[in-house]
Amino acid sequence: MTDASVYLAAQPRLDTLVTVFPSDAQRLRTDFAGTAWIGDVPDPASGMMGPRYQRRAVDSQLFLPDTHWYSVLELDDAEVQVVVGLLQVPGTTQGTQGLVGAIADPRADFFEHPEHDDRVGICLTLRGQIWSNVGLSYRITVLCRPESLMRSSMTAT
Repeated sequence: MTDASVYLAAQPRLDTLVTVFPSDAQRLRTDFAGTAWIGDVPDPASGMMGPRYQRRAVDSQLFLPDTHWYSVLELDDAEVQVVVGLLQVPGTTQGTQGLVGAIADPRADFFEHPEHDDRVGICLTLRGQIWSNVGLSYRITVLCRPESLMRSSMTAT
């Protein structure tokens, strides 16, 4: 159960065709990147998040807004890498720096399409405890055979 809301803001997705060394096999490399705002989104004028200072659980599995849809049968040799970094911990109403708590074991996994059981998309999983609002950057890289791609998402880059 999640006590804190999580909002994903995607950056442009990068799709490239790469050659795997030393086999010379071609692979589709897709880099998904963006920001996960946990608890609140930043104020557009100041860029700062609100100081809601209380302990909250985070347990979210969210489809990336710009995910590709992949064939389940073609992903047997796919590789997925995820990197998450802390962007912002807002100050408290007392004028001190807020506490983060922990975002443990961020993951990127393939999850079934809600309406089609033959395809999967990329889902970002965040779990932990926070004591104030948190901003995280994420980068997920997927390396797979080009024929794994069933349909590109509507968010073109």
